[in-house]
Amino acid sequence: MELKRFFASAEDFDGRYITLEGEEFEHMTKVLRHKVGFKIIVSLNDGKDYYCTIVEISKTYAKAEVDEIIDNECKSKASVTLFQALPKGDKLDIIIQKCVELGVEDIIPFKSRFTNESKYNVNRARRIALEACKQCGRARKANVGELVDFEEMIERLSYYDVVILPYENAKVGSMRDVVGLGEGKKIALIIGSEGGFSSDEVKLAEEKNAQVISLGKRILRCETAAIIASALIMYELGDLQG
Repeated sequence: MELKRFFASAEDFDGRYITLEGEEFEHMTKVLRHKVGFKIIVSLNDGKDYYCTIVEISKTYAKAEVDEIIDNECKSKASVTLFQALPKGDKLDIIIQKCVELGVEDIIPFKSRFTNESKYNVNRARRIALEACKQCGRARKANVGELVDFEEMIERLSYYDVVILPYENAKVGSMRDVVGLGEGKKIALIIGSEGGFSSDEVKLAEEKNAQVISLGKRILRCETAAIIASALIMYELGDLQG
């Protein structure tokens, strides 16, 4: 049987046992119907896999004994943050799911001039990211932030070694042309919503050292652009190789 992955915090580990409570406990016992004796993997958000055996289940918590601790191999060579202009409907769901599977560590939604959506449920977004981490075997949670405005997003760019902005009006430049991509430890990727970016917004990003690139001759949907650009970054970093 496939071992299911659960997340806990370092405070839940006493050196021998890990205690699972809250939503992870409910999912384990009410949805997956795990019992005493079942084998599981627990992640403490420290990059390691804790192989455990469930030894106790009460009404509010489960206790698992750690059998083995192994380094998790699903680590990216760089920390990639996706700044995603808020798209319409449920498009953000698929963006979060697929980009987390590809290795993106942080996702920050933002409002830009041509953003037409205002509804954003951060708790839903974080649940989707957590499930994606479990599905692809990551031992660290992907972080999903609160909705910010364009100006705040721009100010955050100074914390990154490399900033990449795919733009539908860019005539030259591709992901392989990005300067410093292989050496950068903190990489920011900026993706627009359905309406893209205004020329003024692109200029402001360039003033923060954003490198504007093209994703090809065809205009992509925002969810396609986010996934493709994330995959290209991971490819250039060597993360998609065996």
